[in-house]
Amino acid sequence: MGSLLRLALRAVATAWLVAIAPLELASTLTRLLARVPDGLGAAALGLVAARVLVVVVGILVGRQLWHRSAHVLRPALVWAAADLVTLALVLASGALPNSRAPGDGLVAWFGYAGAALVVIVAAQMTQDDARGTPD
Repeated sequence: MGSLLRLALRAVATAWLVAIAPLELASTLTRLLARVPDGLGAAALGLVAARVLVVVVGILVGRQLWHRSAHVLRPALVWAAADLVTLALVLASGALPNSRAPGDGLVAWFGYAGAALVVIVAAQMTQDDARGTPD
């Protein structure tokens, strides 16, 4: 693949990991805290903590990705799996209030799955480039 396409994929993946996902989480947490004045239950707090941890790991993966680490693929795969599993738990649990219409959760999950796929492809290409592996 061309170097411009590789750069574009890496830039999109990094933007998702270090900017878009953290901003989306912050927005969600702000809405959640405004909506639940009595506090969250233990299950909801666990889900929120898991999502925050996944976003923090994503920021670290994004940093590795942007700096062309030769060892970025495994952390990217772990992040992608954790991201999609925790999001599925949040969407399926009902422990956290949301304003989604029925069926919107599935659309959101597939959107995140697409972003995870972009991150994995960018990580694979970045790792191959760093190791000098041909296309």
